[in-house]
Amino acid sequence: MSSIRRNLDNEFALRRDKAIWEAERRKQEVYDKIPEIASIDSRITLIGLQFARGKVAGNSPALDDNDLEERINSLNKRKEELLMANNYPANYLEPVFVCPVCEDRGYIAHESGTLTPCSCYNKLYLERLYEFSNILGDRKTGFEFFKESYFSDKADRKKYGTDVSPRDQILSIKKKCLDFVDNINNKETRNMYFFGETGTGKTFMAKSTGIELMKKGYTVLYISAPLLFSIIHRHRVNVGYDDAYSEQAYKNLITANLLILDDLGTEPASDSRYAELLTLIELRRNRDTTNIAKTIISSNLDIRRLFQEYNERIASRIVGEFDTFHFFGDDIRIKSKIS
Repeated sequence: MSSIRRNLDNEFALRRDKAIWEAERRKQEVYDKIPEIASIDSRITLIGLQFARGKVAGNSPALDDNDLEERINSLNKRKEELLMANNYPANYLEPVFVCPVCEDRGYIAHESGTLTPCSCYNKLYLERLYEFSNILGDRKTGFEFFKESYFSDKADRKKYGTDVSPRDQILSIKKKCLDFVDNINNKETRNMYFFGETGTGKTFMAKSTGIELMKKGYTVLYISAPLLFSIIHRHRVNVGYDDAYSEQAYKNLITANLLILDDLGTEPASDSRYAELLTLIELRRNRDTTNIAKTIISSNLDIRRLFQEYNERIASRIVGEFDTFHFFGDDIRIKSKIS
C-alpha cells in the first residue's frame, strides 16, 4: 500500500510541475509578443515587495491592505485586456491543473493545518489498487451483482450431502465474507478456504470480497495457482540476480493485505510446490502479526482430497488456520448465460 501511495505522490508532483512549467512557457511567449504584460508583472512584484518590506520594518506603508489589493486587481485587469486584445484567453497565463480543486497537489489543506486526500487522489488510488489486484472491472463481479436466484432454494441431501439448500448456504457464505471485510483489522479474523465444484461461485465470492476491501483502501492481489507457483519458481531461480520484476512480484505475494489464490490444485505437480506453498503461508502468517495479510484460497479440492493431493503439513495448516466453506449447487455460469 505504501509503495502505491509513494508512486501516486510522485505522479501528482510531476503533474503539478508540468502545469507550472507549461504556464512559464506561455508566459515567456506572451512577454515576447506583448512586452507591456512583462512590465505589468514586474510592477506587481515590486509593489508586493515594497509592501512586505514596509510591514517587516514596521514603517507606515504607502498603501494599506485594501489599497494594495485594489492596485494589483487593476493591473491584473489590464493584463487580461491586453491578452484578449491579442486573441489570448484572459486566463492564458494561469497554470492549467488536471484537478483545479487541489491544483494537482493530491491533498487539500484546511485552516486547522490538516491535509486530506482530494477526491481525485482517492479515485486514482482506487484505480491503482485495481491494477495491482488483477481483478478486472468486468462489471459482473462484486456483491452488487450477486443474484441469489441463481442458487436453488431446495435442499437435497442425496445430491449435496446436507440438509441446507444451495441458496441458504451461499447467503451464509456471503455474510461471512462481508464480516471478513468489516473485521479485516481484527487479528482474530481467520483466512478462508473455499471449496466446491466448478461454477458454484467460489471465484465470484473471493473477488467480490477483494473489491470491498479495495474500496476501503486495502491492497488485494488475485492470482491463479499456476501463476503463483511460476512466480515463486522464477524468484527462487533468480535469487542473487538483478531481476526487479521477479523480486517485486514475489514481494507482492507476501505483502498484499489480501491474497486471493484461485484454483489451488490446478498447478503442475512437483515436489517443490509443497515447500513453496508452506513457506508462503508461513511468511504471510508472520507478516499478519504486524500488518494485515489475510488469504483466501479457492479450490475444487474438498478437505479429504486436499490431504490426498498435498502433504499433511500443508493440508493441516490450511484446515487449522483457515475457515472452510463448502460451495455447492448448479453451475451458475450456465444459469447466468441463459438468463
